[in-house]
Amino acid sequence: MVRYCPAGDGEFEDWVVRCPECGRKLVNRPPAKETPAPHPAEPIVYLATVANEPLAQMWAQILEDEGIHVMLKPLGPGYGAWASAATFEHELYVLQSQLGRAQEIIREVEADDANAGEAGDGPDGIEPE
Repeated sequence: MVRYCPAGDGEFEDWVVRCPECGRKLVNRPPAKETPAPHPAEPIVYLATVANEPLAQMWAQILEDEGIHVMLKPLGPGYGAWASAATFEHELYVLQSQLGRAQEIIREVEADDANAGEAGDGPDGIEPE
């Protein structure tokens, strides 16, 4: 009997209990095929350039939590170069109708970061000696 990863990472023999890719418990049925989202009728527009991939992912997650869909685009020499894309700047894009709200949220995040730096706190909220 074949077992399947619920996240769609593949099928495995029945002795495998958890997916080696994502760690989820395998199930007896293949996952349902997701239908692709329709293309938006409105344009996708530039929001910001972020210093690196981890920071871009963090900003994208903050926006996604607010219901704003984000597309990330790595900059730099491109795929296949002798470096990690994680160190390259990334651009964030959103739907044009969500641009204003996304800009407000990013301004709030930047203000919070600036205020945290002014407080003189160390990484754990402890003031350096």
